[in-house]
Amino acid sequence: MIVFANFAGIPLAFVMTILWALAGCVTTVLCYVASPRWLKRWTSVCIGISCVALLLGAGWYALQLLLYANNGWLLVEGTVKAVVPVMAVSHLAFMLFTLPKLNKIRAEAGKSAAEARNTASHPMVVIPVYAVAAASGLCALSNIFAQPVMPSLLEMMQRPALLLVLLILPSFVVLKRYRTVLSGQQAERPFWKKLLTAAVTAAGTLFLLCAVVFAASLYGINASKLPEASDMMNHHLLDEGGGSPTMMSGHSTHQDHGGMVEVASLTGDLAAPADRKFELVAQQQKIRLSSGAVVDAWTYNGELAPELRVRYGDMVEVKLVNKDIDAGVTIHWHGYNVPNAMDGVPGMTQNVVKPGESFTYKFRAEQEGTYWFHSHQQASEQVVKGLFGSLIVESKNKAGNVDEELILINHDWVTDQGEKTAFGEEDETQTKQVEPGRKVKLRIINTDNYSQKYRLQGTGYQITAIDGVDIQEPGQLTDRTAFRVASGGRYDLSFTMPEHPVQFKMGDGKDAESPGVIFYSDTLPEMQPFEKESELFDPSHYGKPVVNELTTAAAFDREFVMILGNEMGFYNGKFHFLWTINGKVHPHTPTFVVKEGDKVKTTFVNRSLTEHPMHLHGHHMIVLKKNGREVATPWYTDTLNVYAGETYEVAFLANNPGMWMDHCHNLDHAKTGMILHLMYDHVLPSYEVGTRSGNLPD
Repeated sequence: MIVFANFAGIPLAFVMTILWALAGCVTTVLCYVASPRWLKRWTSVCIGISCVALLLGAGWYALQLLLYANNGWLLVEGTVKAVVPVMAVSHLAFMLFTLPKLNKIRAEAGKSAAEARNTASHPMVVIPVYAVAAASGLCALSNIFAQPVMPSLLEMMQRPALLLVLLILPSFVVLKRYRTVLSGQQAERPFWKKLLTAAVTAAGTLFLLCAVVFAASLYGINASKLPEASDMMNHHLLDEGGGSPTMMSGHSTHQDHGGMVEVASLTGDLAAPADRKFELVAQQQKIRLSSGAVVDAWTYNGELAPELRVRYGDMVEVKLVNKDIDAGVTIHWHGYNVPNAMDGVPGMTQNVVKPGESFTYKFRAEQEGTYWFHSHQQASEQVVKGLFGSLIVESKNKAGNVDEELILINHDWVTDQGEKTAFGEEDETQTKQVEPGRKVKLRIINTDNYSQKYRLQGTGYQITAIDGVDIQEPGQLTDRTAFRVASGGRYDLSFTMPEHPVQFKMGDGKDAESPGVIFYSDTLPEMQPFEKESELFDPSHYGKPVVNELTTAAAFDREFVMILGNEMGFYNGKFHFLWTINGKVHPHTPTFVVKEGDKVKTTFVNRSLTEHPMHLHGHHMIVLKKNGREVATPWYTDTLNVYAGETYEVAFLANNPGMWMDHCHNLDHAKTGMILHLMYDHVLPSYEVGTRSGNLPD
């Protein structure tokens, strides 16, 4: 219902705009109608159109109230502050001035057509209709092209100012016409002059609008250009989350306070001997999928999605070598809370590894579960091309281990046969023979930019872990329950092999081209159509609730808000569809500042048109509330998918000092600025980002 309300306002606003534009056309020509009968009819038509538009307007206001009632102030704040006043004033002007005059015209038409036409030419018959049509148009466009999110006073004044600009020339023409009608000269003007006046008015208004757009574009191009070099921290917008003052209060510097450390020094224990050593060579390589389609891939070690498998407690050492990736590479350990200097974000935690260079990552494996790694240098391109793999950390004790295991890391590949979706290299249906009674574990990793749905048919199953963290006392799900994994997210699924075949498939089971797996015991069967799903898995009502100092906290040390929005605009001098945080794109987004040991709450509010998988580096978040209501079973995640119209409250413990990215893991969104940074107050940057250094994270 909330998602419907979030989207319903857009078509409502567009329909209102069309109706008010039609009403504007009718009111414009009323004073030219010579026949009393037709004057009365056209006036009635105008009143009818306007009343329908007013009813739609009432529905639009009701939607804002519904969103507020269900999801709170943050979801509607931008609209209420920047759009509602313009809409309300224009609607009020129409009802106070235009509607009474239209009723008067309709009443006078049968008695005195001349007097009715004089009334029809009155500026307050026409101008309020133009105003409400323009206001409705601005409202419709605001949802897509200039969405107001936490607007400043200047931003709140932009729409009224633009509305006034659009009304200048039409108002001048209408006032001049009114004086002409009152002087009795209107009837003497030939039709072609009236037509010419209308054309000039429209052209002039369009010219003014184009001038405003052109000026705004020039400003946007220059203002959006990214600096050649910066240190990844927004010094001008430090957000301390309403908590106690930090060492960064008042824009402190290293010279002001002692006890500061640089990111480069946050390496963890490098002296400890490595239990497991790996070498990953980033290189270009042609890879053939199971169907025969060929990918011009960028790979680690010349293979798609290599697996690194270690045991809990191991000291892990991974040497990254760049063979021939010109832009440079890194490795980010997605969801793994490594020391800050090992996080693999170029310009923040290290310099990019250029061709011929190497970098060694070292960290203690202190989280069990399913994780993955990928390059964070121009990730929107490099991940798509294949610079990723899986990181599996096995339990320190073998009790409860499964009999069979399969890693399913899905990805969309661009091949010589078009786009192919695959689990690793397998873009066709795989088969796996399993004896009945054996316990099977699937580790599912979604590398796509959007969430993906999955189905298991043939037996009940359990979701045993989300984003590497075990679910306590997971319940049994039926084979008609689908589940959806966020971009960058991971689910562990387990089932006991029955006597009959079991099918697993990406999607809803209807697309024959999507990858899948058939588990069988004796004779290999064919893939069967999936039955219609009965429900979608909801982690907020599954398993035993996590209970800890975050779920029981009466208050938090810091509270941050991230309102996710969209607009059309410029980014680095080019026109883009932008995805914003608190109305801004990086590097103009705020920097969240915390102290070590803080209990931190973050509220996500998705005001945009699509989902956003929000990923915080270096920490796991625990989900506390969804759409303003406490969840029944709080769960841990590092990549939380927030759908359009949804709000979430999450919390984390600030126990991993450093500077960390917090961004949308739809990497195309991050590429155009849907990024901010979390920094500990005693940490200073060691690197710079930008074209000068070649450090280009997204």
